[in-house]
Parts: sequence; C-alpha cells; structure tokens
Amino acid sequence: MDLRIRLHDGKPFLFSWMGIPGAQLAGQLARAGLDGVALDLQHGLIGMDQANLMAAAIIAAGKPVITRVLWNDPGLIGQALDFASSVIIAPMINSVEHARALVKAAKYPPLGQRSWGGYAMVQASGKSAADYLKDANRDSLVFAMIETQEALDKVEDIAAVPGLDGLFVGPSDLSIALSKGAELNRLSAANLVAMKRIAEVARAHKLVAGAFAGTPQIISQYDALGYTFLAAVTDNDVLRMGVAVSVQLGI
Repeated sequence: MDLRIRLHDGKPFLFSWMGIPGAQLAGQLARAGLDGVALDLQHGLIGMDQANLMAAAIIAAGKPVITRVLWNDPGLIGQALDFASSVIIAPMINSVEHARALVKAAKYPPLGQRSWGGYAMVQASGKSAADYLKDANRDSLVFAMIETQEALDKVEDIAAVPGLDGLFVGPSDLSIALSKGAELNRLSAANLVAMKRIAEVARAHKLVAGAFAGTPQIISQYDALGYTFLAAVTDNDVLRMGVAVSVQLGI
C-alpha cells in the first residue's frame, strides 16, 4: 500500500491506539481489521525497547506503524523512524519554529537533517538502502499536533511549513485549553468550531487532517468536519468492551 496515496484518497483511515506494551497484543490489533496501529510513547506505557518489537509485529501483519513520540525531539523522532514508523505524530507543536524542527528531524536533506542509521526501516520497506533513501522523504509522514490555543492562533503559519504532511488534533487538550481548564470534552461546541477551521487549513495546504476520536460517534462527527486520519479505538477500550460483552453473555 502506498500510504501517502491512501491518506489523500478522501476515505477515512481508521487506526487503533496503543498505550499498553506488548508485541503480541500489537500483532493482534494489527490483524483486527483497522488500517493501522499507533504506538503512544507520550502518554502510554510503551518505551523504545518495547516499541521496536511492537513495530515489527505490526509490520509483519501488513499494517503501517504510527508513532506518537514522547516529544518533538530529534533523537526520539529518529529512533521512531529507525524502527520503521511510517507516520510520526509530534505533540505540542505551538509555533512555526516547532514545526520546522519537526521536519528537520524527520526528513533527509534537502528538507531536513535526519541522521542515517539503523536498518529496520530499510528491511521493512523491502527496498535497497539507496532506494529507501530516495523515497524516504515522501514515504515517512510527519504530523504536527494542534492542541493548544497558541497552536490554534498560528495554525495557518504552521501548516505552511515545507515538508509537513498533516495536522493532528489532540481534542482533549484542545478542549481544556479553549475552556481555560473548565472541561474535557472532545465534542464541545468550541472544539468543533476550532476543528472545522483546522481541517480547512489542512485542506488548503494539501495536508492530511487527523485527530484522536475514540468512539463511533466522535468518528462520525470528525469525519463530517473533514478529518480522514482518525484514531478509532484504544487498546484499553478494546479490552474493556470485550470484558463487558463477556459479562453480559454470562461467560
């Protein structure tokens, strides 16, 4: 699958969101029918030592690895790309400078200064090292998280940074910011207005609009706003729903 083409075809790309470490669980979720698997290295319990094993299991299942890195740090971004992440999501991109630093860390020259190293990404691509390098800036996608008032105020300028591939809304943090700490509500009126604007900005700059959704209801509402790259369900929720169904059936 050409992921870049797939993300620009206008159809929803739905993926699971993992915070629980474990390669076996990652492989199972990758085979559960969604389009990809995200590893949350920011708020999940997954460390780099576990992430590379989980990534291998996801790739073995034929699905792309999406990684939310701990921070917008070139070392962390480089490691995630080295273990064959196809998509990097970087949190708290609040300025043009932050977005430029993200691109610089994730792309090879002339777009950035990504360092060459590690071979899991070459092996996963099925290409020679030379062909991987030739295609890497196209095939390794970077999303800037928009989740603060500061980022919202500068979203047009952030979206214009060369080399950026998408905007990814953290709706929980955004709702906290917009309400000045009064509520956590991914579907608040203020959130939906702001998210509509972010999606329009993404579309104007030919970027992919993504967001954490988490439920069918929220997926539907975000899809209507123009979001196509959506975290559909977390590993915790999969386990919780499975247990709830078992209890209802008396298993």
